[in-house]
Amino acid sequence: QNPHCEPIENSPETAHRPPTSSFPANVVHQVKNNLVFRSKWAELNGAMGDLGTYIPIVLALTLAKDLNLGTTLIFTGLYNIATGALYGVPMPVQPMKSIAAVAISNQNFGIPEAMAAGICTAGILFVLGVTGLMQLVYKLIPLSVVRGIQLAQGLSFAMTAVKYIKNVQNFSKSKS
Repeated sequence: QNPHCEPIENSPETAHRPPTSSFPANVVHQVKNNLVFRSKWAELNGAMGDLGTYIPIVLALTLAKDLNLGTTLIFTGLYNIATGALYGVPMPVQPMKSIAAVAISNQNFGIPEAMAAGICTAGILFVLGVTGLMQLVYKLIPLSVVRGIQLAQGLSFAMTAVKYIKNVQNFSKSKS
């Protein structure tokens, strides 16, 4: 091919470029590009990794705080489909795991408080993402702080599970 010629519209060189027309056309092109399976093993691996953390947290919230499991699973699924189509990957929101840990381990933290915390978290992440301040936050917070929060969250889950088994479960009488 002659390097001085314009690329053909449907050639492999133009396949990864979004159309230069309007906003809706760009979004449609991006969704089409994101819905292409590039590696089935990577998709399966990512899905199983998310389920391994998501399902236990949702089930614990359902047991501890009477969370409506059906509504939660439906809207989480719709959210993951939408973010997967728009951005290429479903976006897990890690702060929600911390909110769930507090909700499970604290008796005074109910579903309305968890919902309010989720809305505030979404607002803060939206502002940080739109303004570009997320990169600044990423540079300012050391990795050791993030790992410490993750460790504390894991220990909180473990202690809550031990308390639940000790106080609620009665295995000698087959009560669960």
